[in-house]
Amino acid sequence: MARARIFPREPRQILTRTGGYLGAFTHTLQPYVGCQHSCVYCYVREMAVQRANPYRLRWSDWISPKTNAPELLARAARRPGFAEARIFCSSSTDPYTPLERRLRLTRGCLEVMVGSPPAALVVQTRSPLLLRDLDLLRRIPGLAVSFTVTTDDEEVRRVFEPDSPRFSRRLEVLAALRAAGIPVQAALAPLLPCDPERLARALAPVVDRVVVDDLFSGDGAGGRRSAAALDRLRDMGHEAWARPGQAQRALPALRRVLGAQRVGFSQTGFGDLGWIQRDGRDSAVRYITL
Repeated sequence: MARARIFPREPRQILTRTGGYLGAFTHTLQPYVGCQHSCVYCYVREMAVQRANPYRLRWSDWISPKTNAPELLARAARRPGFAEARIFCSSSTDPYTPLERRLRLTRGCLEVMVGSPPAALVVQTRSPLLLRDLDLLRRIPGLAVSFTVTTDDEEVRRVFEPDSPRFSRRLEVLAALRAAGIPVQAALAPLLPCDPERLARALAPVVDRVVVDDLFSGDGAGGRRSAAALDRLRDMGHEAWARPGQAQRALPALRRVLGAQRVGFSQTGFGDLGWIQRDGRDSAVRYITL
């Protein structure tokens, strides 16, 4: 992992209205700007947040913590309507980037939402660090975790996600979350070269569902933001995975093992919140129609 330079900031607000791909949610929550992971396929490195950064540094070489994030969220939680918000945390950073271990900004935001929960909160990460916050995650109604799992092939993982945990470690995290009673999905986003049926068998006992995406549907630009990852796939001899449709061709195998109701795809899959349950109650019914 590159040693990222840190540029603290204090923004005026912490919640951003969303739409489009995340249209099922009302807001995104980003405790950090930038990311310390160096995933080859990351589409954010081709977006304005990187192109317009004033630091003149490569993506993953800089990170900007929003040091007042918990205070801003506490202020937002006092406003009318917060209890109806559907929040995705996060869409353009990992809320459990390594710096979170020291700064605890994501934890501070979770502490706010224990006392003032939104209607829905989905925490998206690839980091085992979120297990540190199990005590808080279990206390927020309407919360679910979406945990990134791109492949069960360690050679592929090392090339595309050199700073991310091994597949076996991700299975351990998923199992711990589910044992704690937290609704959890594996985000196969993007799905990288793998054996889909073998992957599904490994995930079946430790997730409620999976959601699948690829480098074309998921980057918001039809694959243009994923050019570097597509070139890397071709260099590795995975030409089929560098063409549109490969993730969709994996869906039948995933559904044979997991069942059709436990497999979503792309925007529709991420937007389907009906699977989130806690203690046998469907916590999605009241907020998915807001």
